[in-house]
Amino acid sequence: MSMMTRRNLLKTAALTTASGLLAACGSADPVASVPADGVPRGKISVWLHQTKAYDAVFTPLLRSYMQEFGGVDITPLYVPVDKLDAKLLTAFAGDVPPDLFRIGGWTIPGHARKGRLAPIIPKAMGVADEKALVQDYDEHAISSLSYEGRLYGVPTDYTICYLYYRKDRFAAAGLDPDKPPTTWEEVAEYSKRLTSADGKKVGLQWILGNPQWTLMQLLALVKGKGGTILSPDAAKATLATDAGVEALRYYGSLGNPKLSSPLSGFGLFATGEAAMLVSGLFAMDLFPTLNPKLTFGDVFDIAPMPRWDAGKPVAPAYTWGWAVAKQSKLPYTAWHFVDYLQRQDVAAKQLKDASILTPVKGWEKLSGADQKALDIMADAAPYADFGPQTPVWNEMAKALTDAADAVAFGKKTPEQAAADFDQAMRMTL
Repeated sequence: MSMMTRRNLLKTAALTTASGLLAACGSADPVASVPADGVPRGKISVWLHQTKAYDAVFTPLLRSYMQEFGGVDITPLYVPVDKLDAKLLTAFAGDVPPDLFRIGGWTIPGHARKGRLAPIIPKAMGVADEKALVQDYDEHAISSLSYEGRLYGVPTDYTICYLYYRKDRFAAAGLDPDKPPTTWEEVAEYSKRLTSADGKKVGLQWILGNPQWTLMQLLALVKGKGGTILSPDAAKATLATDAGVEALRYYGSLGNPKLSSPLSGFGLFATGEAAMLVSGLFAMDLFPTLNPKLTFGDVFDIAPMPRWDAGKPVAPAYTWGWAVAKQSKLPYTAWHFVDYLQRQDVAAKQLKDASILTPVKGWEKLSGADQKALDIMADAAPYADFGPQTPVWNEMAKALTDAADAVAFGKKTPEQAAADFDQAMRMTL
């Protein structure tokens, strides 16, 4: 990954044709999409979710890119994060997708299977082939953006989950605010002491009703017990096992599903109704925004994801990525702009100003984020788990959420919920 400026375009143009280089990777580069002079040009559209903090990073980059490459015009559209996937689906269904978009890595297989995504053009990103590009990123993060051996995106906004906890709530309950729980068994013990008699204040509160977070929360519990949600080849549902049932039983034993907030568990943590929450790096800035009194290290803090006693560590992770529509008439320009956004100096500024981590090689040494947050992620990286990679991710996550919520609200036993999930997936897989 090297920035494709006018100064290195001549060097890039001298590279061997991309089709020959990618032959070693077992795929063919869309040579017809690569301009002979290697110069990006044309008008492209880009869709992304946006925050004020990220806008301060992205907008100046957009303007400077168009100034440097005068033949390119880029039109951005900012979409609320909870509506972006649905809007993209509608655009694909109507054959009017944007050229470039930020996409949840978990949705890559589904889009790729339906032929909606353009494979990466290495020449546009200043490298010889996909193998060279992969070496510029955290291996686990970038590999999660592939399908059937082909890379369809580059990662941005990467996180490995933490345990967030309210130090003030710990102190009020007589718990040491500097000694958070390290095991799920301890989380349960702490939660008992942190739960009020009327249930209006709890210890750990799950993020209920959200497919992405349900998957990550249960991923840690199920795999930590030695089980799986889907088989390794993602061909069969495997929740109805001892590990899956025990995980669901534990899931239903913590928190209070009747507590409500427009922002789900995030809002409950911000108000202090929940003393613990599983979340990602972005929440470091989110919580002080929701409640200015929440200062990191003083009122709230983070800890590594808990593990089961004698169980293996599991670190649920996800990444958003940049992807290009197969229908785009200017994929080279789109990928060229992505390369501009993925530079090492941009990654550092993005982390410092917007708490968004681009997992370039050596990300753990980037300055900007709280060092404790980076250190915890770096220690957890070998155990990062992105969950099942399947084209039917949406259906799987929805069925899993139905199962987990049914247990949490006491509508089904863990055994029933696990069996129903497996049965629902038999109809889908």
